[in-house]
Amino acid sequence: MELRQLKYFEKAYEYQNFSEASRLLFISQSTLSQQIKQLEEELDILLFDRIGKRVVPTEAGKAFLPYARKAIQDAESGKQIIKDLKELETGELHIGATYSLSTLLTDALMAFTQAHPKIKINITFATSDELLAQLAEGRMDCVLSFLPEKLDGNFDTLPLFSSGLYFIAHRSHPLASISSITLNKLSQTPLILPARGFATRQKIEEICTNKKLHLHIGMEVNDVQTIIRLLEGGKWATILTEAAVHEEPDLVKIPILSVERLATQGFLFWPQGVYRKKSTLAFAKFLQQVIAPHKH
Repeated sequence: MELRQLKYFEKAYEYQNFSEASRLLFISQSTLSQQIKQLEEELDILLFDRIGKRVVPTEAGKAFLPYARKAIQDAESGKQIIKDLKELETGELHIGATYSLSTLLTDALMAFTQAHPKIKINITFATSDELLAQLAEGRMDCVLSFLPEKLDGNFDTLPLFSSGLYFIAHRSHPLASISSITLNKLSQTPLILPARGFATRQKIEEICTNKKLHLHIGMEVNDVQTIIRLLEGGKWATILTEAAVHEEPDLVKIPILSVERLATQGFLFWPQGVYRKKSTLAFAKFLQQVIAPHKH
């Protein structure tokens, strides 16, 4: 069993198409098919059912996938350890971040890339759920996100900050001048909310469940920057963290009246039990330095 065979298997599993997988691996389809067949012969079981041009993972293929991924990740960790021992300032860093933390990420990256200019940075923006799923699969080195209410998977976490939830509106909105808003008034106001899968949205839904609150949701958007732009007309409002809008001077942050403080926690996530690159640890330090003056 060879490492390349495991990588071929993982890519074929992901796309369920030998032609597409071989194209992304920069090998011929016949090479991919041959290597998968050799792997199946060694394991003495089919990993895929061939159905026309498609390939469908068998029960054995589904069971084998996490072990293949772990072997690939362990091999990558081994290579990274050797690189770090040689004190190489090269390589790649794969960072995931939720849209609402883009400003924080940008500030940290500006300092990091100045100190480590030879490291290539790959950034992926998505929802908390999507990013943590990719982190669990070994496709990210770390993820910057708010803490989901239900955290699936095993992750190590670095607490970064707590950010309050506010009623957010453009200064031209009819409610922009109020000093606070009740939950009852909030339920009567047309809102744009982050789509499901965002940790902020999960927190909002938890509040609604606990308070038996029914919000007037007119729109759901999976991009926080788009939500912010949609507020400019003065018709809509939203519920976001203070961190998501702290550099938006035309938006007002109005406290939501509640017995308990409405807030969500920001964390840096790592896959549990996986070697952490020196570059990842260095990025975490820059992130903490950026947050420190504003931490509350």
